[in-house]
Amino acid sequence: MPQDLGFMDRLVPPDETAVEGMKTLYADRSESYGVRYAHDVVYARRSGMDLHLQMLYPGLLFPNIPMGLFRRELEEILKKMPKASGAPHPLPPPDSKYLPIPRVVTQKRFPCVIFIKGSGWGKQNCYVELPMFIDFARAGFVVAAVEYRPASVEPFPGFVSDVKAAIRFLRANCDDFDIDPNRIAVLGDSSGGHTSLMVGSTGWMRDFDEGDYPDVSSEVQACVSWYGVSDFSRFTREGEKDYRPFLLPMILGEEAAKRKDAAELISPVSYIREENEYPPFLLMHGDRDRLVPFEQSVIMCNKLRACGKHVEFYKVKGANHGEYFWTREVLQATIDFLRAHV
Repeated sequence: MPQDLGFMDRLVPPDETAVEGMKTLYADRSESYGVRYAHDVVYARRSGMDLHLQMLYPGLLFPNIPMGLFRRELEEILKKMPKASGAPHPLPPPDSKYLPIPRVVTQKRFPCVIFIKGSGWGKQNCYVELPMFIDFARAGFVVAAVEYRPASVEPFPGFVSDVKAAIRFLRANCDDFDIDPNRIAVLGDSSGGHTSLMVGSTGWMRDFDEGDYPDVSSEVQACVSWYGVSDFSRFTREGEKDYRPFLLPMILGEEAAKRKDAAELISPVSYIREENEYPPFLLMHGDRDRLVPFEQSVIMCNKLRACGKHVEFYKVKGANHGEYFWTREVLQATIDFLRAHV
């Protein structure tokens, strides 16, 4: 338990009143059904923007914020309390307006799933899908929805660099956020799925690691992509049905898009090599996706398997691009994958 429950029992003893017809329900001190929300946590400031994390936590009985951050607030409160005579630490006198604080006896560490919201590589709404991840928190994961800079503000590799910076931030400050630094996964949908694949496929290199905590790894223990792009070369072939000449300039910027290796540079599949180590991958894609062809996940799956890497692949029959995709079965299969590998 994260606190001294005996303290709570002494503070408020149980009421033994019995009322005719009254029914009884039983509390659950494990708080297994509860979920807490830590909002707008700033993990970096880049291009004049504060970049935030929206974080869901498995139920914490007390307090309502991550234990490490609570300890910091508690330290500030204690500094302001009057010191008791002869006491090594400031304590509230018997008539103090301050309530005693339960003693922290253990600190639980949770695995963390970093969710990358798809946005067409533009400005994200990191709040809109948070409710869909409540079951992930109930399953024991911290969920951190990460904000990145739009490609219009900072072209590639800006958004990849931002997510890697968030990973390093959480890993370096794991004590403050109750996170197990050895159990971090990325999960993204659409352009967030592409970014997730980029993070998962480049952990062996440091080319996209910029900013604070340079000595901290941005590798992850699992990578999940929901209908993400894996190979941009399919969009650069003039005359093909998937030809989309606007994509590379939009993501890379006009000048970088002229490079001969531009499509390869932003294609996760190009970073998969037999000699490198990678996390397990989970790919999910609707077979009626009108925006990102189902073939994109097939390409990534085939490349991973050809290189002897672990990959699981689900076709979501009847699902369009995010439409009819977010089913109970999809979410549960993702939770099961993460439980197995993170």
